[in-house]
Amino acid sequence: MGKNCKTLSLMLAIVTVLLSGIFLYRYYIQQALYKENSAHLLATYTQVNRTFTLFAQRNWNVLSDWDANLQYITDSGNIETAWREFANRKSSWQYSDFYMFNENCDYLTASDRKGTADSIRNVFQKMYASGQAVISDYTASNGKHKVVFAVPLSKSFTPDNVSYTGVAVSYDVSTVENMISDNVYGDKSSCYLVNARGSVILSLESQSTFLAGQDNLFTYLKNNAVFSENTFAVMQRNLEQTTEGSAAFHSNGHSYYLVYQPVGINDWSIIGIVQADAVNSADQRILRLTLAMISALAVCLLLLLLRLATLHTSLKLQHQKAMHEALKKQKEQTDQLFWGMTQLVDRYAVVDLVNARYEYHEYIRDEDLYSHTGAYQELIDAITRKYVILSDTENMKINQLLDKDYLQKVLRKGNGILKIEYSGRTENVYMIMNVVAVEWDENDIPLKVMMIAQDIGKRHELENLANTDGLTGLFNERYFSRVLHQKEQQKLPFVLYYLDLDHFKPVNDTYGHDTGDKLLKEVARRLQECSRNNDLTFRIGGDEFALIISANMPEPLCRQTKDRIIRSLVCPYIIDDKTLTIGASCGYAIYPLESEDTSKIRILADQRMYAEKEQNHQKVESS
Repeated sequence: MGKNCKTLSLMLAIVTVLLSGIFLYRYYIQQALYKENSAHLLATYTQVNRTFTLFAQRNWNVLSDWDANLQYITDSGNIETAWREFANRKSSWQYSDFYMFNENCDYLTASDRKGTADSIRNVFQKMYASGQAVISDYTASNGKHKVVFAVPLSKSFTPDNVSYTGVAVSYDVSTVENMISDNVYGDKSSCYLVNARGSVILSLESQSTFLAGQDNLFTYLKNNAVFSENTFAVMQRNLEQTTEGSAAFHSNGHSYYLVYQPVGINDWSIIGIVQADAVNSADQRILRLTLAMISALAVCLLLLLLRLATLHTSLKLQHQKAMHEALKKQKEQTDQLFWGMTQLVDRYAVVDLVNARYEYHEYIRDEDLYSHTGAYQELIDAITRKYVILSDTENMKINQLLDKDYLQKVLRKGNGILKIEYSGRTENVYMIMNVVAVEWDENDIPLKVMMIAQDIGKRHELENLANTDGLTGLFNERYFSRVLHQKEQQKLPFVLYYLDLDHFKPVNDTYGHDTGDKLLKEVARRLQECSRNNDLTFRIGGDEFALIISANMPEPLCRQTKDRIIRSLVCPYIIDDKTLTIGASCGYAIYPLESEDTSKIRILADQRMYAEKEQNHQKVESS
């Protein structure tokens, strides 16, 4: 009963965590979408803002140009002619009126219309009061909503005994809307030019019906919209401070994005309002699908956990029984292994990987090579100081192969034995070490290993004789083929260099074979100086050599290495007080980049070497 209650509590906790996770994921994605889409909308309406600002600046600049022209015209007839010509040149602007005016609202248009414009009196008074250029909107006597740009004149203009002290241009609001904004998101977006109090100065998207005839955006939003958190108050404060920002709200069954940024004229700002589904409908569909899939996976996970819970008890009993039998059998095998090893091997060490301690046993030497017990790292350091690795396992060093993490990785139960061949750094000693796990945890990770060492000096000496070129001491062609086969089996990357000496035959013919042999030995010595400890150098036959660099090298580095080898080999040689000069041709191929077949790598390097030799001969003949 207690176990059932515990299982039920666990299930409820998992359900709670899953539901909370789904909710938090949905909230996080919604916030990320809001930030991303708000940034995109701000970028879009930034362009609208720039267009409007450029439009306003252009009008003020041209009106200022007219004011400047008046300073250089004294004859009234010339002024009238210049006025009409100036206005006619601007006819492509699509303005409704281009006129001069005075404090009494008397006006004179470019088409010679005269009169008094009471409907625009407030705009003119604002200009005269500030003494600066203004932009504003007004309703004309014919009922049309217009935008006006007005600039005071530095010098009055007096035709027909009427003095005019200002110049202005008016546009129908619909014309301005068409020039500046063309409904960015169709009928799902609205764009307004408002002042800091929310009064709408212009609607820049003619299809918009969002405000439904109201002239104050703040009032409308306050009465008809629900904002998230306190973003409405933040928006009002930002507009008063002429800073940009964004908000989200719901109104009349729809979700909206709202972005705003200052225009730089008076206290005006551009406000863009876009239905959310016009911006992120695809993202929302993906989010809903993702949540559905996560929910389905959560249900499947719960069903799986429920099934696992029913099997837990029986599996636990079976596992305990199997572990008991395995430990019993493992102990018997370990005892037998320890006894057998003491009869067969030169020395061994048992290493506790968990506590990083070892116990060492010596059976051949009178003196122990290492301390009987101690820290495992001290044993690794001692082995590394005395020996160098011979096998090319992953191009690793002894201390890397004996590292705890590496051993636990490669010696999991059933993975066999790690074999390491190594030799003395300062003496002719050849050893082989077999590292085998003797104790594991419940996850089959080794806890203890046995390191078993044997002397293979005689076998290694015979192999060296069979694999070594008698003249130069380099590896021979037989071992070369064997190494290529091993590289292909182990899938280890390498670069193969094929070399052939140029002009060696004349040296051999002129000075004799003894001198030629000494020259070949010196070439072998220089070639070894160009290689690292884990690289292999070969004499293939005659004056042909090969070098295998066990590394994954990029092509530019391969070419640099080739050039370095050639530079070394072509330097003059001093043999028996004679200065000898030869050339060298070299070709290389990269495994497995250029082929996964080592025989093709060999052919490719050989072909490139002979191609270079042909080029060298042609250079000599042409010089």
